[in-house]
Amino acid sequence: MLEVIGRIARNGHLTIPKKIRKILNIEDGDIVRFSVEDNKILICPGVIVDKDQAYFFSERCQREIRESEKEFKEGKYSSFTSVKDLKKAVDSD
Repeated sequence: MLEVIGRIARNGHLTIPKKIRKILNIEDGDIVRFSVEDNKILICPGVIVDKDQAYFFSERCQREIRESEKEFKEGKYSSFTSVKDLKKAVDSD
């Protein structure tokens, strides 16, 4: 574990030490996310996601993707030689 001492400056400004920025690949202008856990401040690299894309980052969507990938690896999928055959299979369900 790397531990570095810092100081809170005027208006709550905090400089993330260079060693930590390098390890986390944080550069000037990057977005970071602050959270509190077990009475500790966590600072993590973050990203901004467009609202119309947010679902794809939700736990539900990620879980469904993992389940689909697992089923695919297990061979639990169907393949079709034409759109007509695909439609027929979908309509029969």
